[in-house]
Amino acid sequence: CAAAAGFVLAFPFIFSIYQRNIMITALIYVVLGLGLNIVVGLAGLLNLGYAAFYAVGAYTYALLHTHFGVSFWLALPIGATLSALFGILLGFPVLRLRGDYLAIVTLGFGEIVRLILENWNDFSFGPSGIANIPRPGFFGIAMSLDTVTTYIYFLMVGAVIFTIFVVNRLQDSRIGRAWIALREDEIACQARGIDKTQA
Repeated sequence: CAAAAGFVLAFPFIFSIYQRNIMITALIYVVLGLGLNIVVGLAGLLNLGYAAFYAVGAYTYALLHTHFGVSFWLALPIGATLSALFGILLGFPVLRLRGDYLAIVTLGFGEIVRLILENWNDFSFGPSGIANIPRPGFFGIAMSLDTVTTYIYFLMVGAVIFTIFVVNRLQDSRIGRAWIALREDEIACQARGIDKTQA
C-alpha cells in the first residue's frame, strides 16, 4: 500500500507530459466507472445512457466559459447540479422500469443528448467541438504546461480518492443496502416492506 502511494505521488515527476495526460484520462474514466458501478453494480439497473450525464457536465463548463466566461471552479458545481437534475428528470418517468425497458429508455436519452450536441451548431458548435477551453486554475496563479499537467493529475487523484470514499459510504448506508437487496431479489424486498420506487 505504501509502495502504491509512493508511486502515485512520484508518477508526475518521473514520466513525461504525454504519459501524465494518459494517466489523467485514465483517472477520469476510473471516476466514471465508479459512478457507473453504483447504478449497474450496486442497484443492478442497466443504464446505457450514462455517458450522457458525463457530456452534460463537461459541456456545461465548456459552454459557460465560451458564452459567459465562467471559471472552472464556478462551473464545476453548476455542471454537477445540472447532471444530477437531468438524472432526476430521467429517473421519475422510468422509476418502475426494469431490465430491457430501462436499457432502451436510457439508451434513447443518451442518443438524444448526443444528437443535440452534434447538430445544434449555434449552441454547442456541432461535431467540431469547443476549442480553447482553459485548464483548471489555482487562485489565478500562472502555470506552465508542465506544472498545470502535474496539478491536474493530483486533482484527478484527489477526485478518485473522494469518489471511492463516497461509493464505500453509500454502499454501507441504508439506501445502499436496499439497492443491493433489490438487485438480488426484488420480490423478497417488496415483501419485507422496501419500496423500490423510493429506494
